[in-house]
Amino acid sequence: MNNEPVAWMYERPNGASKLSFVKEKMLWEDVLESPLYTHPADLTDEEILELWAQKNNLNGAQDILDFARAILRKAQEK
Repeated sequence: MNNEPVAWMYERPNGASKLSFVKEKMLWEDVLESPLYTHPADLTDEEILELWAQKNNLNGAQDILDFARAILRKAQEK
């Protein structure tokens, strides 16, 4: 399986986002850069619970999004 990204998602804290099929250099420093892969995200229940324990003070939508992104990043590491 080829583990190279097929696209890149760029997100700014203000909610603006951009999808690109080539890696780009962003002008802003606050851009969250996420590589996107074709393989499925596959985490064990234990790995998800470990991430939950690290972020156990979830207080709103942004915290839940941060938790979801942490799950995706962990899955991409595999």
